[in-house]
Amino acid sequence: MKKTLLITYFFPPQIGGMENYYLNLCQNLPADKIVVLTQKNSNANQFDQNQKYKIYRTDFFGGLISPHWWQLKGKINRIKKEEVIEQIIFGHFHPLNILGNYFGLPYFIFVHGTDVRQVKNNFWQKIIFKKVYKNCLKIIANSDYIAKEVQKITGSDEKISVIYPGINYSVFDKPADDLEDKKRELGLEKDDLVMLSLGRLIKQKNFATIIELLPAWLMDFPNLKYVIVGTGKEQENLIKLVDDLGLKKSVKFAGRIDNNDNSKKVYYQLADLFVSISSAPEGFGISYLEAQASGLPVVASKMGGSAEAIVDHQTGLLVDPHDLGQIKEAILELLSDKIKRNNYGQAGKTRLQEKFDWSKQINKIKEIL
Repeated sequence: MKKTLLITYFFPPQIGGMENYYLNLCQNLPADKIVVLTQKNSNANQFDQNQKYKIYRTDFFGGLISPHWWQLKGKINRIKKEEVIEQIIFGHFHPLNILGNYFGLPYFIFVHGTDVRQVKNNFWQKIIFKKVYKNCLKIIANSDYIAKEVQKITGSDEKISVIYPGINYSVFDKPADDLEDKKRELGLEKDDLVMLSLGRLIKQKNFATIIELLPAWLMDFPNLKYVIVGTGKEQENLIKLVDDLGLKKSVKFAGRIDNNDNSKKVYYQLADLFVSISSAPEGFGISYLEAQASGLPVVASKMGGSAEAIVDHQTGLLVDPHDLGQIKEAILELLSDKIKRNNYGQAGKTRLQEKFDWSKQINKIKEIL
């Protein structure tokens, strides 16, 4: 593998799907072959020191004149010379990808979802996207859905490869040491039926819809608890909604978690069912893989890449995120049937181990790089 510079705004200790993706990508590549340029973060020192590969940080949009990212050109050029960089990966589409044309190096663009969707409604970004598509070696999409969206913009699929995200199956398969402590911390009882959601608390994740439907499920399952893990702009609104509906005993907000598998797996292991029904199409969704690796059945949206992460009626149920009746009945179906939950969960574990472990996905990426 050639020595590679990964340029991405989204990187730990920041939390999110892309951040998790690039954490695992870098950990699974040879440390002497990957260098990272990412956004400044006041909490990054300890994280950066703990990594085996080199990390550079800068203010991506700190330039004095527009476009404010243009000043990255000088930074990238210095890293190129200092680290003897042979190729570049842009970790997501942004107009700054046009900088790839200035260094005399081959470059790749990884795309995930939001970065591609925003191009569709922006005339200038479409022009830039087509230009970088023409000049890059490859665009690596995280799902067939996103690959098709790229093809709609470029009119070509010649340079597009699909490689699904991976997960560290062995980590999620191993019992969490702090499981009982976490249950006590959240006030969960032995006989509780636990429904879990994990992600950024934003409107499109549809947490409010699940909270609003909760009273109907509580009529049949008074021991049902809904655990929400994450933080975000909608947190205060969701807490108020729970208070207004008198659901404080049934909804548990777990708050922020560290962006590593060992911190997350305890939440999957205390749950009986994973629910994430985004109202907007997602590129893919790593949390769906993590949940299945943990043996959980999943209820997800049939829109976008999530329909590729789940096998409908085998590892979970896919629903129309705008159809409250479908959502209500799908979750009720799994709450009511422990055998089905177990069967879906086991099928998900098997599929994840066979198709989505990072050890397999990283080899596909290395073949392209």
